[in-house]
Formats: sequence, C-alpha cells, structure tokens
Amino acid sequence: MKVLCKKEDLILGINTVQRAVSSKNTLPILQGVRLRAEKQNLWFEATDLEIGIRCQVPVNVQEEGQVVLPARLFSEIARKLPDTEIRIESTDNNINIFYDSSDFAVNGYDPEEYPEISDITSNESIELPALLFKSMIRKTIFACSVEETRPVFTGVLLQVNKENITLVGTDTHRLALSNEVLQGNQKEFNGIIPAKTLHEIYRLMEDDDSILISFNNSRIIFKFSQVQIVTRLIEGQFPSYKQVIPATCNTKLLIYTRKLMDAVERASLLSKDNYLKTNTVRFNIENSHININHFSEMGKVFEQLEVEQNGEDVAISFNAKYIIDLLKVVDTENVVMEVSGPSSPCIFRPESNDKYLCLVLPLRN
Repeated sequence: MKVLCKKEDLILGINTVQRAVSSKNTLPILQGVRLRAEKQNLWFEATDLEIGIRCQVPVNVQEEGQVVLPARLFSEIARKLPDTEIRIESTDNNINIFYDSSDFAVNGYDPEEYPEISDITSNESIELPALLFKSMIRKTIFACSVEETRPVFTGVLLQVNKENITLVGTDTHRLALSNEVLQGNQKEFNGIIPAKTLHEIYRLMEDDDSILISFNNSRIIFKFSQVQIVTRLIEGQFPSYKQVIPATCNTKLLIYTRKLMDAVERASLLSKDNYLKTNTVRFNIENSHININHFSEMGKVFEQLEVEQNGEDVAISFNAKYIIDLLKVVDTENVVMEVSGPSSPCIFRPESNDKYLCLVLPLRN
C-alpha cells in the first residue's frame, strides 16, 4: 500500500471509526483499525463484532493494499503529525509514515485475520432526511437502559410502517416515543437497534445529510455521506409499549418548560437519597400551582410554579433525573403534563405536538 494524504485526512478517518474499536475484547486485532487503499480512496474500518464503522476518505492512492494498525497509537500519531504532505507505505503488516525529512514506523497486525465488515445485500432499503432521524434519536435514546442483563432495553425499537416511522426507548421506568411521517415510503421494518449504534449515527451525521437504511433479518446498515455503520439487531421481544400509555387522565397541566426544569434541578440538589441512589422530587399540584417542598440534612427548598390546571389536585413523586432528561429534549416553550393519580404512569408532551411523548413511572411516596 502506498498513499499520499494530509494530516486532516487521517484524523477524519480515525475519529470517525475509533468508537467501534473494541476496548474489552481479548482478541488483540480488534484493538486495531484497518486502512484499505482502493482506487482513489482510503477506507478506515473498525469493529468490535457488534458494530462496524467504515469511513471513505479521498486520497492519492499510488498502490492499493491494506494494513491493520493499533487504533489508539495511530490516532495519537495522526494528531501529532505536521501540517504537510504525508506518505504512507506498507511493508508486510507494518507501515512507514513519511513527512518532511522524517518518518515514523508502526508495527501492525495481519489484515487477513481482521473480521470483514460486510455489506448487506438486500432490496429492502429506506431513505430519510438526517435531520428528522437525528431529532427522533435525541428524543428517545436517553430512555434506554444501560444494564446489559436485559438486552432488549439497551436498544431503541425502530418501526417503519410505510409512511409512518416510530422510535421507542424504555428502561421499564420511563418510555420515550417519537413518531414522524415518511412521505412516499412503502417499505416496512421492525427491529431493535443498539443504543451505541444510534449514538454514533447521531454523532457522525450532518443535518443536511440523507441517510439510507438497508436491512435483513439480523443486521442493519446505515449509509450517509462518506460513512457506513453496520450493526446486529438485538434479539428478543420488545414490550407492548402501547398498552402502558394511558388513554385518559384526571389532571392536565400546561407548564412553562424552562421554569419547570430549573425548579426540578434546584430541588434535586437537596434531594439525593443515598440509600435508593435516586434524586426524589415531589410535586404537590393544587390550585393551578406545582409546589416542590423538600427538606434534607443539607437544607430545605421550596419551589412554586404557576401552571394551567384542568382536573383534580394530586401529589406525585418522581426520580428528578428522569424529569430533567425529558425536559431537555422538549423543544416547545410549554410542556403538557398528564396525571392519572399518584401511582399511575405520567405523560409529558410538547405543547401542540402529538408526535412525541415521554412516560414516567412515579415513585412510591
């Protein structure tokens, strides 16, 4: 392999793929990144066997070939190279990096032992705007579980039913659902995508990109710009989320979003429960006000918010983190809160938007 490139080409490639490099796997080669020179492109590839990321960078390829290099070392070298023309040449499994009157030699792995990040040969593809998909990811991914003992909750359910696309994330204590229209689509899909994969898509996609999604029964690939991300679908049955969403409520509130978040954040400073490891916040809803009154060893706080109230007075407690997380993704000035009782699921929706909701289970008083 022999290529001429610039420092920014190497940094772009390694930054794009390095989050797929395995940090736990016992196979040393999975701690590497593969560089493959083909035609006039240098492909960067990394995988931990669950997710694989490829990035195509245009360079001057003088001789095709491939090498696998230690990802962390190569990343650090690339960042410290000078801003000049760089020549990379491979000999067996190793490379020499030439710049100015200097060179850097790096020992690599046998590229024949590196697992292939194979494409998906399928006629089943869906195309949608990146900005739409990024918005849906942002509004649902925070509700996923980080506990790997229950894999289906560590991913987001993607459902495509012709012109309707839905993302759902849940950790069994809260649920976030985003629904959008995909005009002109006639394809259907139903699968659970690992949250890690969606994090990478959100990180790497530009707002003006268009994303192409191809899939089969076990894997799915996302293509946008110069990037391809392929991942296994999570096996298992996603819970019947529609059954847990209340159809009616006894109390409906219209609340200024920013003021509610600020109040909950302030109250949570004193509400740390060291035994339960949760920040409990209690809403006393009465006479068109939410009162948050909390005492602890560290002090006391009283917050009062004026709201529009329809329905009964009620007192209800939540994990403060769950309330803050959902309010961060509400893009409207006001948020609607629907309560059915002190122990029933509570629904939060952006004002005048029926395409998104977040369900939160209350804590026992």
